[in-house]
Amino acid sequence: MNLPAEVITVAMAKAKSQVGVGTDRCYALASDVETARTRCTPEGRCRVGAIISRDGRERFDAWLEVCTGLVKLVQQAGT
Repeated sequence: MNLPAEVITVAMAKAKSQVGVGTDRCYALASDVETARTRCTPEGRCRVGAIISRDGRERFDAWLEVCTGLVKLVQQAGT
C-alpha cells in the first residue's frame, strides 16, 4: 500500500486536533512509514500512530482510511 510520510503527518495533525483542543499536554506519536504500512488492513485502513492526552490518562490509536483521508481515534483499553 502506498502510504507516504506526508499522509501520516497530516493524519496525525487531524487526530491531535480531535482530542488535544485546549491543552498543551497532548502528544501525537506518529509511526514511521514502514511500521504504518505493516499495520494496514486489507480494507485500506492503517494505524498511523497514537495520541496521548490529559497527562497520559487518555490514549488513542490513530487509524487512517487511506482512500478517503478520514482519521478515526480508537481509545486504548484501560484508559
